[in-house]
Amino acid sequence: MTVEEILSAHDLKNTGCRKFILGELLKSDTALSENEIKDPFPELFDRVTFYRTLKTLEEKEIIHRIVLNDNTVKYALNRHHHDFEEMHSHFHCEKCDDVLCLSGKTKFEAELPRDFIKREVYVVIEGLCAGCVQST
Repeated sequence: MTVEEILSAHDLKNTGCRKFILGELLKSDTALSENEIKDPFPELFDRVTFYRTLKTLEEKEIIHRIVLNDNTVKYALNRHHHDFEEMHSHFHCEKCDDVLCLSGKTKFEAELPRDFIKREVYVVIEGLCAGCVQST
């Protein structure tokens, strides 16, 4: 899908900031932090516009946030998992800092206390990616 098709499918206007953020995420095979998204043109959009756009894209379930163990936040497109009831995992390489969405179901069983309701579960697997293993 193109950026324009994604925005149209979610009934969003085709703004410069939305196109830029989605374009950067489409080009990347890994999740990107806010700085990694902005790095090519740090002064292109003001901070408020940039953060509102991220929030809108997340609320429309076009992107999702991944919170790492050090509280760094990265963003990825929702192209690998369209069923939001299905939980998925992420892999974070401790050496190169790449974050990938993993395909396949995450098996996670936790017995919640009575009357508790699960909303979200975040699973991040820490380790070394194949490229970093080969370079050590």
